[in-house]
Amino acid sequence: MKKIKVIAAATLLLSFLSASSVANNYFTPGTGVKWTLDNLVSNSGGDVTFSGGAYNVNDTIFISFRDTLTITSDVTVKFAANTYFDINGTLLINPPNAVTFTAQNIANPYLGMRIDSSNTTVLRKLIFEYANSLRLFDCSPLIEDCIFRYNSPLTSFGNAAISVFRSNAIIRNCKFIGNQRAAIQGGANIANAPLITGCLFVGNNTLNQNVPQINLGTSGTDTVKILNNQLLRASTNSGAIGFLPLGNLQAVISGNIIKYNRYGITLNGGSNINTLISYNQIDSNNTQGDPFLGGSGIAFAGGTATSQQNSIVTGNIFTGNLWGITIQNRSRPNLGNITNADTSDNGKNRFINNTNNSTPNTDVYNNSPDAIFAQNNYWNTNDPAVIESKIFHTPDQSSLGLVNYSGYISLPMDFVFFNATAAGTAVYLNWQTIYETGTSYFILERSKDGISFDSLAKITAAGNSFYTRDYSFTDAPAIYFNKPIYYRLKLINSNGTSKYSVIVSVVVQLDTRGKQVRLYPSLFTNAVPLTAVILSDREQNIRIRAFDISGKMVMQQSQPLAGATNQFNLLLPAYLPAGWYYIQFTGEGIDKTIPVHKGL
Repeated sequence: MKKIKVIAAATLLLSFLSASSVANNYFTPGTGVKWTLDNLVSNSGGDVTFSGGAYNVNDTIFISFRDTLTITSDVTVKFAANTYFDINGTLLINPPNAVTFTAQNIANPYLGMRIDSSNTTVLRKLIFEYANSLRLFDCSPLIEDCIFRYNSPLTSFGNAAISVFRSNAIIRNCKFIGNQRAAIQGGANIANAPLITGCLFVGNNTLNQNVPQINLGTSGTDTVKILNNQLLRASTNSGAIGFLPLGNLQAVISGNIIKYNRYGITLNGGSNINTLISYNQIDSNNTQGDPFLGGSGIAFAGGTATSQQNSIVTGNIFTGNLWGITIQNRSRPNLGNITNADTSDNGKNRFINNTNNSTPNTDVYNNSPDAIFAQNNYWNTNDPAVIESKIFHTPDQSSLGLVNYSGYISLPMDFVFFNATAAGTAVYLNWQTIYETGTSYFILERSKDGISFDSLAKITAAGNSFYTRDYSFTDAPAIYFNKPIYYRLKLINSNGTSKYSVIVSVVVQLDTRGKQVRLYPSLFTNAVPLTAVILSDREQNIRIRAFDISGKMVMQQSQPLAGATNQFNLLLPAYLPAGWYYIQFTGEGIDKTIPVHKGL
């Protein structure tokens, strides 16, 4: 057996490791060194080598406390089976494009990486693939712009692409693609409160086990934040987000697109659960197809008569799921309560076309004895009888609690915003709508005074969309320089009705630094006259004079200008001989002299 290479400063670590677990491993000195991969090649005695354009990790490498490993160039690091990086110091990865951690043989995955008590570690632009797991112990590193793909749970090293253990990591703008089990996972009784934001989750849990793409438990005294992510196309047995906390959970789940999973979100527990679920698009979570095994946009379960969840559900879109929301046991979520002073729970959810073969068109299934508030929501209809048919509760089964859906709302198309922004001599207009139903087109209108408007453009509308939709148009309003321009939108519906937006205004500033006068061609003849192009910010008469090379004025005239782009021919006397002439333009905000040459 090869001699164990252990630097003296790392001896404290050995008390936690058996002799077999450290055989053939390398520890950095623990003396505050700042090393690169090349330093590991030079000092590890063959545990890290470089060949074939890649670094090869042949035995497990420990970055000891106080030491730093930095990788700032685009490199590939290939790990032998059953090896890993163990970071007790600091790992800094920040290349121009990408650092790739991969297996020497993808048929024999390596263990991955363990980061332990290292809050100073930063991972940027890392591709982490064909490993077991990135394990985070008692640390909260920054993980940004990374890709985690094709990782497996086939050893006890970790169960997910990222396995968290007492970690509040920041996981930002990362991609999790095709991992064999969960993308991010923590134990039910282990406090973790990561911030997961701007990430893409696609096709994880390829082993098709009963786990969601994000699978967490208790958060302890902190708050889990799952914000503005996309969780798409998990395996048919996998949901998007799941919590089964054995301890306190505080979580905010907001702004996510949750689509094409077995279910959207599941929360199982009692008063230990405190969550805000807001403004998510929870769409078509029906991939397994069995309503008795899943398909809820959100599934609430657990609790007792004296221990019920504190979950608020507001502003979400539920569409195309087998069920909108299912409520079991004594969980009692708040789906909209306008009877209290708190405005954070004012409903505003939208339920559209959630259905299954067992209980068709069920937006809320209250399979509990508790009364549920679900006020101020939209149910894709204004007919109370139809709304009632979409809710399963007391009228359907007397042992179930009543769902209070009073104060339901209708949602005609609305403008979220309409903006006009000057960009050079152009105006960029953009607007956003929500709740489009039967919309046909927009007429963009423009005005000099904000009172009398003219049609400018016709833009096709979405027709039907319960999500936000974005539109834009660029105008080139040459006649409006240096004074307000007013715009508004007129929406025309397919049934002939219409609706106006607010009026917005903008001022386009004319560049008066000599660019407002052009004269061409620079070489002219009697047969090829001069053409002048002048941008004026106002109506005015300007003076045009021509001088020969001696300074003698040979022509003078007045020219009316509009407050716009003006173009006209300029004729010099035909008797003038060949040679250089100087054309002077003088007016309000205009003072320009341009040399031209007359040919034979």
